[in-house]
Amino acid sequence: MRALWKLFRETPQAFIYALLVHLVLVAFLAVSLDWTPKPQLQASSEPVIEAVAMDEAQVQAELDKLKAAEEREQAEAEARLREAEEKRRQAEAARQAEQQRLEKLKQEQAAEAARQAELKRQQEAEARRLEELRQQQQALVRKQEQERKRLAELEARRKAEAEARRKAEEEARRKAEAEARRKAEEEARRKAEEEARRKAEEEARRKAEEEARRKAEEEARRQAEQALQQQLEAERQALAAAEAERVVSRYVAAIQQKVERNWIQPPGSRQGLTCVVQVGLIPGGEVTRVSIVTGSGDAAFDRSVEAAVWRSSPLPLPPDNQYFDRFRNLKFRFSPG
Repeated sequence: MRALWKLFRETPQAFIYALLVHLVLVAFLAVSLDWTPKPQLQASSEPVIEAVAMDEAQVQAELDKLKAAEEREQAEAEARLREAEEKRRQAEAARQAEQQRLEKLKQEQAAEAARQAELKRQQEAEARRLEELRQQQQALVRKQEQERKRLAELEARRKAEAEARRKAEEEARRKAEAEARRKAEEEARRKAEEEARRKAEEEARRKAEEEARRKAEEEARRQAEQALQQQLEAERQALAAAEAERVVSRYVAAIQQKVERNWIQPPGSRQGLTCVVQVGLIPGGEVTRVSIVTGSGDAAFDRSVEAAVWRSSPLPLPPDNQYFDRFRNLKFRFSPG
């Protein structure tokens, strides 16, 4: 019974087919057998018994054929079932392998996409940084070009003024000489009419006048040259002061930027706070002391600014030490953002 039940669960079609064959066989036997009562013959009944035996042999033969066919069908069904189970197992293994491969490929694609996104972000950040550097360099070049033009204009104006003064001095000297010649000629004519005694006096007076004129001209030239030197020195000092202010302003801005990069905003501090910081520096930019000169009104903000200055040490300083005195006790306003 367990074997039949297992056969019915595994191959229901084969079981039904065998059942139908048995039913057909039973129906065939029912139809083939003569169920009418036989008359009792006095003669021997052996022929009848022989006919029944033959029918049973045929039935047994048919049953054997059916059993053999059933066994073959069952064997074939079991073979097909095993083959189908093996194919199903192989298909399931192939499906799982393909699923694992697709999952791994998906993870690799996600990792590659993340790497590409990070690379793109880094490239964009580098491009922005290079663009900022390029703009800063262009601005510096324009400022240097403007400074060169201004210096060239000052030099041209100085040369023009010097040339104008030289021409004015030459013109004054020419007029003075012409006037002196005229007076000398008049004096000579007058002296020619005077007595010999007065000739000597006039000669002495003439020499004295010429000496006085020479001294006056030399004094005038000396004063003009001194005024020119003073003007040139004043212009040089003004240029040096302007250059110093430009250098100091640039490095103070660089210091403010570095401190702001190292500044960590305290939690809860409001926007728009500002304070004035005084920093003690030594050559090389190392910070020796930090103090708040004018506080923001927020103690946490002021302490965060002091900490940012200490974290920014060493601060950027000009390579030329002639400006260091301007940074020894540096004072600047810290306004984040």
